[in-house]
Amino acid sequence: MNKATINRLVLQEMKKIYFDNNKEYVDWMGYRITEDNKPSYHHIEKRETLKSKNLSSDPTVENGAYLGKHSHELLHRIELVDLDLYNAWNYLFLVINKMGCYPIDDVWNMIESLKEKSEALLNQDDRVLKRLKKEVAKSKIC
Repeated sequence: MNKATINRLVLQEMKKIYFDNNKEYVDWMGYRITEDNKPSYHHIEKRETLKSKNLSSDPTVENGAYLGKHSHELLHRIELVDLDLYNAWNYLFLVINKMGCYPIDDVWNMIESLKEKSEALLNQDDRVLKRLKKEVAKSKIC
């Protein structure tokens, strides 16, 4: 099976587990899933890290987050400028996976809080974001 097929199958399984038909169809960052913002799979533990541990990098429900395409891009923009916020999102994704069901209200409150922080961060002036990006890149080298 190719990676696109595996991604699709895992996303279908995640949708069965984590979504409530009586609730709004949103991803794990609180953004609406739409025709323009289709579901995508996010590796919580990066593929490169899994490969370095000689583990399969294929998508799994346990190591995945159900994100819309735009949310996924947003998350990786956050990764470039604020590793703590990026890691907080990934931790929350792991919590959702450990629960194994539609997120409870407390989890949605955490999602909304992280979403507000993320939007405030990314709405900063480009000069600030460039400086933050340099700081993150420098911290990865050290």
